[in-house]
Amino acid sequence: MNSEKMKVEVWTDIMCPYCYLGKVHYEKALEQFPHSDQVELEWKAFQLNPTLPNKGEGTSIIEYLEKSVGVSEENIKQMLVQIEALAKECGITSNLENSVAANTLDAHRLVKLAATKGLASEVMLLLSKAYFEEAKDYSDYNVLIKIGTSVGLKEKEVEELLHSDIYAYEVKQDIQEAANLGFDTVPTFLFNRKYALVGSQPVGAFLKKLQKSFDEWQKDKSIAHTNIETTKGLSCYEDGTCDL
Repeated sequence: MNSEKMKVEVWTDIMCPYCYLGKVHYEKALEQFPHSDQVELEWKAFQLNPTLPNKGEGTSIIEYLEKSVGVSEENIKQMLVQIEALAKECGITSNLENSVAANTLDAHRLVKLAATKGLASEVMLLLSKAYFEEAKDYSDYNVLIKIGTSVGLKEKEVEELLHSDIYAYEVKQDIQEAANLGFDTVPTFLFNRKYALVGSQPVGAFLKKLQKSFDEWQKDKSIAHTNIETTKGLSCYEDGTCDL
């Protein structure tokens, strides 16, 4: 089936630092891409640890990495230094050492709601900032309501979402789809169902994949790809650990 725009899908989780950096790099590449108006981005949910507490009961990310994941203090320090350097290159101030590890299901459901209004990227940005820069508990309903209403969603519809299981099934579908495609790390950017950029990638890599996939998409907009060509970088895994 032909599409009017080339699709880029990205599997991401709010508590993955490389996902925020990947979002910034992708958007910088898109700004330089001459056919950006013919590219459609779809956010897909992924959960690094679906057993984490929700409703504002999150825990310190440092404590989580040490006690729950088993990352050594030395490796945590190394990760923080590395991510801070990457964030600085993006013009982002990292506050990861004070961040909160919490369940991301409700945050993903908020993104799904926002997507129905064309506001998914705006909500994802504010969720990423809440985690990465502001050290807020993104599972807290007050935080989620504030984020939703600040981009134009109605307070009542956000509250109704949070006090229901709306979009929970869709989040699970995204996670299952990632498994079906063989994706077990985030962020994973999938271009035209053919090229996958996984993990931390420079702006230039995104720009090249945009151009290559777009050129092929223009020639045949109905290709159903079965083999995905994957390029891997620093990423976070299903068990909650991240590359150093």
